[in-house]
Amino acid sequence: MKLRLPSGISLETFLSDYWQRQPLYMPDALREYDFPLTPEELAGLACEEALESRLVTGHGDSGWTLRNGPFDEETFLSLPEENWTLLVQDVDKFLPEVARLLEPFGFIPSWRFDDVMVSYATPGGSVGPHIDTYDVFLVQGSGLRRWMIDPAPASKALIPDPPVRILAHFEPKQEWVLKQGDVLYLPPGVAHWGVAETPTMNWSVGLRAPAHQELLDSFAQFLLERMPAEAHYEDPAITPTDQPGMIPASVYRHTFEALDRWLTDESLREHWLGSFMTEAKPHLVTAPPDEPVSGKMVHHKLLEGARLQRHPFARLAWSRRGGGGSWLFASGEARATELPETLLEQLCSAPVLDRTQLPPAPHLESWLELLAELFNQGQLEWRHE
Repeated sequence: MKLRLPSGISLETFLSDYWQRQPLYMPDALREYDFPLTPEELAGLACEEALESRLVTGHGDSGWTLRNGPFDEETFLSLPEENWTLLVQDVDKFLPEVARLLEPFGFIPSWRFDDVMVSYATPGGSVGPHIDTYDVFLVQGSGLRRWMIDPAPASKALIPDPPVRILAHFEPKQEWVLKQGDVLYLPPGVAHWGVAETPTMNWSVGLRAPAHQELLDSFAQFLLERMPAEAHYEDPAITPTDQPGMIPASVYRHTFEALDRWLTDESLREHWLGSFMTEAKPHLVTAPPDEPVSGKMVHHKLLEGARLQRHPFARLAWSRRGGGGSWLFASGEARATELPETLLEQLCSAPVLDRTQLPPAPHLESWLELLAELFNQGQLEWRHE
């Protein structure tokens, strides 16, 4: 399944001219996906404790309300015929057929993706005009939805005390009515408003974009946990002074040189960033299996024809280490490894792992031990056809 870009636009052009720069409307971009979820099934998911769901009612200048799930059947029976939207997050983590929607976007690094959110809206239903801080592919499932956008909004002010983040002023500069299979890409910062013209289902492929404050907070905490407690401030070379109240420039240089040794340590940077970018959401944590396995047991099962797959909640990525070798990141944990990069890429990207991917003898034992370790953490699981 491929993403069909408009005529004259290649993937390279999309990434150089549109990605995180400007919106792109892609009519008939996903012809092959069958959108395997009904409104009734989505409502059923919204009744589950394990999934995050929201119900937004309102339209235009009318009052807006927000309710958080899980919901019950009576909630849906009491809703009006128009002007409401049900949204369910992380549907791809629970339904493999929904996770397939990520395949056409495989030209973007997998560790950048957040989730597939699926929504259902009655005529007039929306979540109001708003701005997202992340990239998103808005995929039209059933029905028709009108999308209006302002790529450079003059004001980002919100309506007072909103239950959802709704812009107080919105003047659309472009609009389209999306039908099944159409895709609208929006970079961060674009004001947009989608309103259902008919009963409609939408599939939103969102990417992660942590705030710089969040990144710095996490990195600082990561460093604090690794700095030795005995490391203290030390003076640079000093001489007698006739200005005892002044902090000389040499003290600034000396102090920040000491701190910069931590802030600019390449190994620590690699370790932290890969771990941070693969962290799972708190409610999507994998659990160890009831029966742990060894590398030999994994080898035996693979030779018998069994196949391993990544747990839907797991997030895997790898990178080269500045000092040689590689890092493997698994749901927030980092491992230094000497395994070949081809094996790490298979582990992080291949849909399944089977006996055809077993490496030759020099790496076989390390590979099997890694698979067993990840299995025992719940990051991998046996695939049941």
